[in-house]
Amino acid sequence: MVVYASSPVQKVIGEFEIDSILSSSPEMLWEETRDFSGISESFFFEYFANKEVGHAIKIKNTLMYDKPKSIKDDFNVAPPQSFAYLR
Repeated sequence: MVVYASSPVQKVIGEFEIDSILSSSPEMLWEETRDFSGISESFFFEYFANKEVGHAIKIKNTLMYDKPKSIKDDFNVAPPQSFAYLR
């Protein structure tokens, strides 16, 4: 996966591999991810409000680019709204 930082950066800043996809109740998911999520408990439960199941991506092998890349010039893709497939 490559990581695109939206405004004001508007560049691809790095990449990572997916280790696994976690799926469980929001309560169980919070217990499993809270030490690594980078968000507050209140934000987490607001995001998953009224949901029986939540999903999270466990990542590995992160790589932060020394120099961010242009998504258009280096990947030939328009900036995504949420995600885009690269070939």
